[in-house]
Amino acid sequence: MRNTLSTQVKKDAVFVNNVRELKRIKDLSNKRLCIIKTDFKDINRIKKVCRLYPDLEIWLACRELSRENIIAANMCGIKNIVEYPLKEDLIEEVFGEQPQKNFARKQYQADKNKYKSIKGLKVMIVDDNPLNTELLEETLKDLGLKLVVYQKPKEAAKIVGAEKIDLFLLDIMMPDMSGFELAEIIHKTKLNANSPIIFISALSDREHKVKSFDLGSCAYIEKPFDVKVVKSQICSLLKSYSDIEKQTKIQDSYLAMVIHDMKGPVQAELCALNLVTGLYGENLNDDQKEILGDVINSTKYLQNLVANILEKYKSDNGKVVISKSLNSFKRLVSECCDEIKYIAPEKNLLINVSYKSGIDNIYFDYDEIKRVVHNILTNGIKYSFKDKELTINVANDDENMIFSVTNRGLGLDMNKIGDVFDKFTSYCEEQKSVNAGLGLYISKQIIDAHGGTIHFESTPNETTTVTFTLPINSMS
Repeated sequence: MRNTLSTQVKKDAVFVNNVRELKRIKDLSNKRLCIIKTDFKDINRIKKVCRLYPDLEIWLACRELSRENIIAANMCGIKNIVEYPLKEDLIEEVFGEQPQKNFARKQYQADKNKYKSIKGLKVMIVDDNPLNTELLEETLKDLGLKLVVYQKPKEAAKIVGAEKIDLFLLDIMMPDMSGFELAEIIHKTKLNANSPIIFISALSDREHKVKSFDLGSCAYIEKPFDVKVVKSQICSLLKSYSDIEKQTKIQDSYLAMVIHDMKGPVQAELCALNLVTGLYGENLNDDQKEILGDVINSTKYLQNLVANILEKYKSDNGKVVISKSLNSFKRLVSECCDEIKYIAPEKNLLINVSYKSGIDNIYFDYDEIKRVVHNILTNGIKYSFKDKELTINVANDDENMIFSVTNRGLGLDMNKIGDVFDKFTSYCEEQKSVNAGLGLYISKQIIDAHGGTIHFESTPNETTTVTFTLPINSMS
């Protein structure tokens, strides 16, 4: 090294042409920085130095910055590898601040606190080159992350729909399936549709970068990459997403609490309205009866909305727990029909029930399936034309009880109903109505938990049919 380095650097740093020269350095433990020139054939000796001087910041200088050398250095706990000949301004930059005692230890503690919030998050690495996956593993190993590594993208594709992943690190050019194709599969999954994706690739052209961001990528990192920069970038991204998820959970919990607290007052209001109707209904004139009826119907809608939102939070948090017992399906259908008989007259609907099943008693959760039937019936009435018929059909095949409701109304274009069972899907504009869009979403969660199926068929301005099945012989 030239003698142009500052006095402070000369005092606190030492440079040796090979690790053996360190034997001549008497005050090595008091140095702040040690730079060792190496060809990596002496890596075992360097490991010993690292163990002897844990508070000493050690850099390695070499002529070739290969992935293999970076991995070897990381295995020793060395974070910085620089090109030889050395750039003196790089070394001077380290000494821009006043020397600190136990510099390395304090820096390590600062990093440890910085990474605390992302500890335990799951990161999937997909790259067909094992050297790349090993380098990323070494880069991220001290962050406390759960790393899942695949060199075959098709194997990774089988997992993304079954496990929640907090971050995907994807190569682009891979055999059998590209990183872009894998990203499209990830976006279609329920668990990871919103999980962040970073593409790490040797491709540096504009087209691939644009396509990566079109696919929702959070970043595009070019190979070869700077280990410290990538580590910091991934840490920052994970922390941001983790903070957003935590805040969302807090907001959801608060909303669920508020909705839950509304349940009692709404029920009390409905009981009071029904009491007023029973006591004074005969003495009311037609206008008063109409107003009271509107208030009761609005309160019933609010009651149903509160129940649906609470069910939505239960299902979103994996708490859809059903308790099956032997029940009469015919009795359930009859009860639900009795409950809607006050709503159907508003549109002058004729309720036609066809119970063709030769089976009655089967195992199901009575309250939950009643919720499903009630949701389907109230939707059928709500979206029916006036003076039409609402048809309820109950049948069975060898394996399933089959329940369906058909109405005549505006309906939906079949090309638009792929997400009809998603939450907050209400088609309010098409149906010219107010609706939270939770009824069918919750119904699907309940039917799925029973091992059944549910589907939706519609012809615009004609008929709409919602059908679900329940296994006949399933006790669990």
